[in-house]
Amino acid sequence: MTENELKKLSSRRREIERDIKKLLEDVAKIDRTIPGIDNEISQVVSELNLTAVELRIPGLSTDVKAQLRTKEQQLRTEKAELRTEKAQLRTKEQQLRTKEEQLRREQEQLQTQEAQLRAALGQTVSSSYVYLDRALLMDPPSKTNMKREQLDPVAGPLIQNWRPTQDKSSGLLPELAHPTFGEVVELLDSDTEVDQAVIDVASQLCCIGADLYQNEAQLTKRVRGLLLPFLEDKVVTTVESGFAGNKVSPDWALGDSPENPTNLFLIAEVIGPHARLSAVAWLNRVTIFPLTPLLNLLPAHPVTDRLLMPVARMLAALRAGLRKLTQDHATAAVRTAAEHEVAQAGPAKAEDAKAEEAEVEEAAAETEDAETAEELADLLEAKPVSEEKLPWPIAMDARYRIATAYSLAAPNHTYRVGLAGDDSGREGVVAVKLCRSYSLAAHQRWADLGLAPKILRSMPLPGGWLLVEMEWLSAPQWRPLSKLSKEELDEAQCAVQQALERAHTATGMVHGDVRPPNCLMRRDEASWEVRFVDFEWAGPEGEATYPACLNPDIPWPEGVGYRKQLQREHDIKLLAATLAARGAAAASAASTGTTAGRGRRTRGRGAVRSLNTTSSSGRSAAPPGIAVVFARHRIAGISWRQHGAISWTRPAAPGRRLVW
Repeated sequence: MTENELKKLSSRRREIERDIKKLLEDVAKIDRTIPGIDNEISQVVSELNLTAVELRIPGLSTDVKAQLRTKEQQLRTEKAELRTEKAQLRTKEQQLRTKEEQLRREQEQLQTQEAQLRAALGQTVSSSYVYLDRALLMDPPSKTNMKREQLDPVAGPLIQNWRPTQDKSSGLLPELAHPTFGEVVELLDSDTEVDQAVIDVASQLCCIGADLYQNEAQLTKRVRGLLLPFLEDKVVTTVESGFAGNKVSPDWALGDSPENPTNLFLIAEVIGPHARLSAVAWLNRVTIFPLTPLLNLLPAHPVTDRLLMPVARMLAALRAGLRKLTQDHATAAVRTAAEHEVAQAGPAKAEDAKAEEAEVEEAAAETEDAETAEELADLLEAKPVSEEKLPWPIAMDARYRIATAYSLAAPNHTYRVGLAGDDSGREGVVAVKLCRSYSLAAHQRWADLGLAPKILRSMPLPGGWLLVEMEWLSAPQWRPLSKLSKEELDEAQCAVQQALERAHTATGMVHGDVRPPNCLMRRDEASWEVRFVDFEWAGPEGEATYPACLNPDIPWPEGVGYRKQLQREHDIKLLAATLAARGAAAASAASTGTTAGRGRRTRGRGAVRSLNTTSSSGRSAAPPGIAVVFARHRIAGISWRQHGAISWTRPAAPGRRLVW
């Protein structure tokens, strides 16, 4: 059994589901028709009764009686025809329902066969194919219940767009999905000069957006005429399949591989007098995140350039991003050609090498899986990460064995990852943290005192992100303070307080988030060792400040707030308050017969406040109407853009291939 056979089963099942859907539509049409026939029959019966009354009127002439009897006969005939039509419809309805039952039985059989085959094939089944299977059965966006699709408890959200909440529908941020997105974000945030040609195009776009149109097609035509020349590139091929097969092809595109679609978009939306640039990635499903807010397209220049320049910078970033993707495509094409040549030269050797490599990887994976399961047993939030959901700084770096990656603190980007080429065990495991801000100085100073994990390397990333790689403090030897028993906690708490005071005195640095999960503990024969982690807010006392969106569920000491300066006493009081809160929660759980940590989890697992709010409205969770789309990816023929939109497609960048 192969994946092709699975696809045949799935295709047949989809055909049956479409047939069932059509049958139900026909049944519904019959159900709507029959009441109309009943009304007509009632009207005919009323006329027959009236005719019968008229026939009983004395003194009617022979001609009038003949006319009434003819009318009566016609009405009786019409009544009989209507009853016959109703009976035929009922018969047809019964036939349709019988056919529906047959199709549903076949559907169930196919579903069983498909489930068995999926289980046999295991991970070889493409998750994108499953997603496509779902999407092909959907109605058009205007007729789709997006609330239902986004909150589907089995299949998950249709689109990862952070709606209705981060927990329910979020993916990787663009800067972590691909380096090009990070570079585009840097351009959008920078003060780099924008050339006059870009400003001129932005000026014209503002005028076009501000104009009034009878329909969207007029706006699309004018925007296309302006931006096609601006974004034109020499490395272009015409798309003749994929989207084109469904008559919704982009105007022009790089590459044409519907069987192996690439994975990233840059989308510029022109929505009436507004424009926005967004990033779209294929992270096991469509993931979209705005790179800019909605920008006003109003011709307020030259009196003021406050509205014009953000639009100009957006267009400059879009063009630069597309050109960068073009360069990536050229490099990837050369690499693919070289790999193909090698494969043609020695296919047998290549297959043997692959088989041998797979055996080695499988043996190593079995050993590591057992060790990892034991090590992470107490880390309830640690979850293995599939390659398509792994940030590119890890997924594209040959230094890491991506199959060993575990997410430790979602949605924060902290991972446990094995190092490639190192089979020595735990020495080959590191912790990798990706963040927007981090006090390397504070972490290093505390690490020099033996109070923080050793920093192995750090690396700035496009888009203002930072990668911090540090030693992995393996469980169960090292445990968070929050996981210790009450008896252990009484001893360990004193060690943490002493370590904290020592770090403050020796470095002058304040941590800012000294809660039990950020204090790792290991017990030796005589005492407790302490390592503090997560130095995202740390810095010199009286200089470093707190961020916005502090989690209100945490008992912050007085004086803690947005842009307030970090103080030593804050660390000390926060540790004491969170330990006291933990004790109170444990006592409450004991009194109610539950176990601490098994009840409903409070919102905001970390120190930063969760902004999740569940939407109760029925408003669509899909993106707004798109007049212009500049794209870089085709998802096996799926398109959400409206008729008349224009697309620029770019293929995936080179490097270690992501399975998106």
